Amino acid sequence: MSQNVHMHPRNDFKTPPNYTDLAVKYADFRKICILNLEGTVRIDMKADKTLEILAKTLLRDFFKLEVDFAPGSLIPTIPSRLNYLLWLEDMAKAFKWENVSGIDIGCGSSCVYSLLAAKKFQWNMTALEIDPENFKYAENNVQKNEMPGKVQVFLQSDKNVIFKELFEKNPLKKFHFCMCNPPYFENNGKLPINRKRRREAKNEPTGNSNELAFEGGEVEFIKRIINESLEFKNHIEVFTTLIGVKKNVSDIQNILKSKEISNFSTTQFCQGNTTRWGIAWSFNKDLDLSSVKEG
Repeated sequence: MSQNVHMHPRNDFKTPPNYTDLAVKYADFRKICILNLEGTVRIDMKADKTLEILAKTLLRDFFKLEVDFAPGSLIPTIPSRLNYLLWLEDMAKAFKWENVSGIDIGCGSSCVYSLLAAKKFQWNMTALEIDPENFKYAENNVQKNEMPGKVQVFLQSDKNVIFKELFEKNPLKKFHFCMCNPPYFENNGKLPINRKRRREAKNEPTGNSNELAFEGGEVEFIKRIINESLEFKNHIEVFTTLIGVKKNVSDIQNILKSKEISNFSTTQFCQGNTTRWGIAWSFNKDLDLSSVKEG
């Protein structure tokens, strides 16, 4: 059963988009559609570039964003990206943030989180990226959408650090939040064993090795963010990340507790047949993360 009913209440895609209308409006989208007997259309998920064209069409039609993807790079699922951003907007409202600024760790070639954040919420974003090809495409996407004043793409040279290079070059800069869609594969390219118990997606995962794989999987990657958050806690008010495997939620909570970080909260993101989890933590005692409510 579709879990759209459990999507964030403000998600633009809580009511699924009308593919028939999109097929009428966009020639590229028509190419990935199949005509049903009653005259409506459905998406051919087996067609080449289906995910890419779907993402481009939704960004264009709903948000007036034009985005290109580097060959072989991760193709974002737009409704799920929006769920994450709406959770952050819930925080912004709860904590009365003004002139909101955030960091996207690993923006990918699309730079979609930062572009959506800037377009829909008028936030100021810094998008971190370690892959030179992704960086080039991300910068082009920012320029194409005339957002260089709202989105800065920052190329990292050291794959072993998260925030260090950014704050070495910008020692006085502060942000309201950081966000991350961490690599969820182990370094051998295999899914974590617990993830295999979940319903498989209808389409093959996209993305290059930097986007999908990390030594130790997502737990080790998030652990690195946690460790660095201790060093840069005065630069970022709330640290957040996605979690792709349910069991890892408790593992990451235990890591936070081991670091004596008690101000944290979790949430669940549902879209289609897919569930993801989010976790947030803060060192600011004035920000009670447990008080953040959806809606």
